[in-house]
Amino acid sequence: MEVLKKVTLRTDRISEHGEREIRIRLTLYKEQKFLSIGYKSTPEHWDFETNGPKLTHPQYKQISREIDDKFDEIDFEVKLLKKNGHEFISLAELISKVKKSNKPLVAAKLYAFTQSIIDDLIAHDKIGYANTFQYLKDYVLKHVFGEKDKAFVSFTKTDFEGLENYLVGQELKETSMSAYLRTFYRIWNLAIVAGMCSKEHHPKRFIKFKPYKKYKTSKRAISAADMKSIETYDAEYGSRVFRSQQIFLFSYYCRGINFNDIVKLRETNFKGDILRYTRSKNKRIYDFKLHSKAKAIIEIFRSYPVQSDGGYIFPILKAEHDTAAKIDARIDSGLKDLNEDLKTIKDAKGIDRTVTSYVARHSFATNLKHKKVDICIIQEAMGHETEEITRIYLEEYDDELVSSSIEEALD
Repeated sequence: MEVLKKVTLRTDRISEHGEREIRIRLTLYKEQKFLSIGYKSTPEHWDFETNGPKLTHPQYKQISREIDDKFDEIDFEVKLLKKNGHEFISLAELISKVKKSNKPLVAAKLYAFTQSIIDDLIAHDKIGYANTFQYLKDYVLKHVFGEKDKAFVSFTKTDFEGLENYLVGQELKETSMSAYLRTFYRIWNLAIVAGMCSKEHHPKRFIKFKPYKKYKTSKRAISAADMKSIETYDAEYGSRVFRSQQIFLFSYYCRGINFNDIVKLRETNFKGDILRYTRSKNKRIYDFKLHSKAKAIIEIFRSYPVQSDGGYIFPILKAEHDTAAKIDARIDSGLKDLNEDLKTIKDAKGIDRTVTSYVARHSFATNLKHKKVDICIIQEAMGHETEEITRIYLEEYDDELVSSSIEEALD
């Protein structure tokens, strides 16, 4: 039960300027109906071999786009009718549905809809999350599916398998592949809610990799001894390396606070020994007493030679970073500087693991666990909603803890 589509010029009505109406001829068995696309063309500007406007047509782009959009909308309505159990399709009903459709068709296409998600995230100052979708669209999806946008309903099993094969071919870590597919699935979930395609058309039906499975990540924590080694590194006061060293240690002694949140701290976040801030990632408010070493680091930066003219404790953000986009860009460059300096420190100290900003949070939790601190206390310190989340967070370090415990017990 296939509806055939062909673009034609109307022959029985010609305007005074020699223009003819552009229509889509729909054929189902022996029945034929015509759907106007709202544009006209003279025979001189029409390519009868390709059934489309010539490049010389003054409205070439608009007409070509409208033809593609109408084809996509027809396909969508046909699939919707079939999904709702219509065994036989009436062309008159199909054309009526297409004419009455109030769907924003441009957004019914993958790239356009993804861009609308990105724009909405940016409008709500969720720049980091927006960048995740932007990267996926520009550097993964367009590489696999091509530059031309197409409707959700036009994607096939082969398209989805092609995406999976491409990601596999990049030899990504399972966690990275999982992140790409979770973002891709998020786009489709939102499209389904918006009525742009059915649940039966979701890519998860055709992609074998399971992005929501918990995949074991490489160990990010370093030992308490390694943390002490970083702490004793003799960085020149006032240098960038010194600043990076102190920010990393502050994160560690401040319950693993994220770099994104560290650089946004102001004097108003502190009431004596108490730190109160809203975490960027989950918008939760954290309120706790500072570790003495974290407090000492704050005192260092209150009298530091380089100060932020934007009122921030740490001299990363400045007054010129006055929009969410500028703040996000500065945080990215500051994080890159931090990780470069941490590599310098860890190499100098002979630490055989990668040390990045994330290591501070993981090391804080892991070293508490190695000290036999109750998991309920770790949960509270990390700000996790449940104990189960904390257990999952610490799960990858169990082998190391078991080994060290056995070593101590049998010594």
